[in-house]
Amino acid sequence: MITPMLAELRSEPFKDDRHLWEIKYDGIRSIAGIVDGNYSIQSRSGKDKTSMFPELNLETRVSAVLDGELVCYKDGKLVFKGIQHRANRINNVTLTSKIYPATYEVFDILMADGQDLQLLPLIERKEILGQVLIPSDNVRIAPTFDDGIALFEEMQDKHMEGVIGKLKKGIYRQGKREWFKVKAVQSGEFTICGYTQGTGWRASTFGALVLGEYHPSGFVYVGSVGTGFNDAEISRIHQRMLAIGSDQCAFGQPPEPATWIKPVIKVAIQYLEFTNDGKLRFPSYKGMIN
Repeated sequence: MITPMLAELRSEPFKDDRHLWEIKYDGIRSIAGIVDGNYSIQSRSGKDKTSMFPELNLETRVSAVLDGELVCYKDGKLVFKGIQHRANRINNVTLTSKIYPATYEVFDILMADGQDLQLLPLIERKEILGQVLIPSDNVRIAPTFDDGIALFEEMQDKHMEGVIGKLKKGIYRQGKREWFKVKAVQSGEFTICGYTQGTGWRASTFGALVLGEYHPSGFVYVGSVGTGFNDAEISRIHQRMLAIGSDQCAFGQPPEPATWIKPVIKVAIQYLEFTNDGKLRFPSYKGMIN
């Protein structure tokens, strides 16, 4: 069992000659072993996922142990929903592999032809990876970049998750957080259309704010946000919502059980991206606008 090397969260990217940068993929971290034309897939937690990804057809020129991320693409864009469908599915694997085919983005090699490569510098491991792995439609060598700032800005423009920085001379230290990641978060203004029932210490206020985005045709549901509040802000928002209760749901058809209000309070929300079905991914409340 291999315990993958990990990354710690940093606030911003940079550019220097000692580091290289990679795309932070939104998928399933996976260790692959290839021996005599047969491959196995191990998840970050050590579970065997081989039977769930029959479409990979991993090929190497010698036996090898690889590190990478299993992702799904649609029209050239990463689709988190796709890999979610594949993550723990053990039934109808053939069908789902056609609907949401996985791609293995390989960014490291730990062993080749029986030789342990973990103490070699990353830049040398990358060269060996290029010589050993046979790319295909479902297996790629993840690209690297020199300028972390430029890559980060590109990831923001493309609404992707962020970037990973690594020392070019760094060795592979299993389980250690010696790489670092910078998340490309976004922000926007949305309208509170209702709120869900709170539990525990928030039972007397609310659990999450139900959010909408205004379009010419009316409000469109974009999900709920339940994090980012302090006690004072929870009380302040709740009091304002109590004064503008409504029997009508701003979306017409209620998307979830909630107490509805007049859609007049705008809030600032930080989020990672929009999902394929139009919901905010990892939203966090940042403040009231009006």
